[in-house]
Amino acid sequence: MTEAPSRLGRFIQTYHSFLSTFVIGAAGLVATSIWQFRQAETAARQAESQAHIAAVAADNSWRIERAEILSKNLSVLSSSGPDTVEQRYGVLLSLTRGNILDAELAVSYALELGKDSPAYMESVLLATADKSYVRLANAYELSCQQRFGVTRELPICPPENHVERSLAISDLISDETEAASHKNQPGPAKGLLSDERSVQNMPLKLTAMFGPYLLDLFERRQMTEIQKFEALSVGARLVAALVLAPTPPNAFVAASEAAEIERFHKERAQWLHEYFYGPTCGGDCKGKLADVLLTSYAESQGMFDTTLRGLFSRPRSEVAMALARLHARLVLCQVDGSDAVGLRDHVLVPATVDAAKRDGGKSQGFLEDLLGLLALTPDPALSNDAPTLALRSAWASALGAARNADGPLYASAFTARRASVQLTRKQPPAKLKKSMFCTTDEIELADVAIDDE
Repeated sequence: MTEAPSRLGRFIQTYHSFLSTFVIGAAGLVATSIWQFRQAETAARQAESQAHIAAVAADNSWRIERAEILSKNLSVLSSSGPDTVEQRYGVLLSLTRGNILDAELAVSYALELGKDSPAYMESVLLATADKSYVRLANAYELSCQQRFGVTRELPICPPENHVERSLAISDLISDETEAASHKNQPGPAKGLLSDERSVQNMPLKLTAMFGPYLLDLFERRQMTEIQKFEALSVGARLVAALVLAPTPPNAFVAASEAAEIERFHKERAQWLHEYFYGPTCGGDCKGKLADVLLTSYAESQGMFDTTLRGLFSRPRSEVAMALARLHARLVLCQVDGSDAVGLRDHVLVPATVDAAKRDGGKSQGFLEDLLGLLALTPDPALSNDAPTLALRSAWASALGAARNADGPLYASAFTARRASVQLTRKQPPAKLKKSMFCTTDEIELADVAIDDE
């Protein structure tokens, strides 16, 4: 007996023509959809390819056009001298604003323009996007006044037009740092102060570059902005401490805020002291920081005394670079008179007394260093006024203590050293002539002091 078909079977048998047509139609529809999708995808790829080809063609066309523009103006940009300043400035500013020059090339031409017109250079640099602040720092030349606190007409001191260009660079840094701060952006500090080791390599230069900005904030008592700057990085805090630990020249402080301002300076001096002897500041770092401290010693008003005295109680290997730097500058008179006198009276003299007493005078390494440095500083003046007499007495007592502690050492480290250095200053070797700052008057005064012994 044949089994009856199911409902599905009867449906297929009854409507087999419809089902065939439906399946074929559905398959055709799917195939058509797939073909249309692939056609659309192919068309999109072709459009992208055409757009890319058009972009490359436009870029190549712009490169050719830019090269032609540059070739027409190259003779103007390559010229030099004050006679072409206006023309060079107009061309350079137009090319920079039109993005025809890349940033590196624009900075190069701007720096060359700055030798003749610092103001025009600054204008061009302000219009240059994505410029390298490291490049500007490399072009910044410290004046001898900034480096040593004193200047002479010697080859070691850069020409006046280079100094003026550097001042314009610091003005640019100030303007752009302030603008970036208002926008909560790091600005020039990101490129120059984010790496601690880079700051340690050129602390004096970075202090000179960011100093005007920080001093302006201090004069306006923008303490919050100063703290914001210090929080950017360890390098930023180091620069701020070097600038703001000393009392700024000609600063006006009202009696009502004197205590607060004193605390402000002391906090930065204390931080600087801890950093100076901290684990991240090695021998070379100490040498360069000691250089900065000596240049700004007089205006520090005693803030750096503890730090500099510490050089004579630390292991010699730790502070050798700093001592060598102090020695070199004093030998060559590369220090302002007030800085040298202050260093003598408030650092070297008391440290000599301490070294002579320590271990019964057996700490000869420290005592020898101190006597050698004292031999390079001017003697206290002979005068009847009480303050000068006190300084002279303290100096003489310190030398007497050193002599009593070790006579032969005193004779070699102080007496013989003074005579030897005096001869060097009178007849400097050829390699020192361009950096010898000692004047005739200074040499004659030293002669008188030696003769009085």
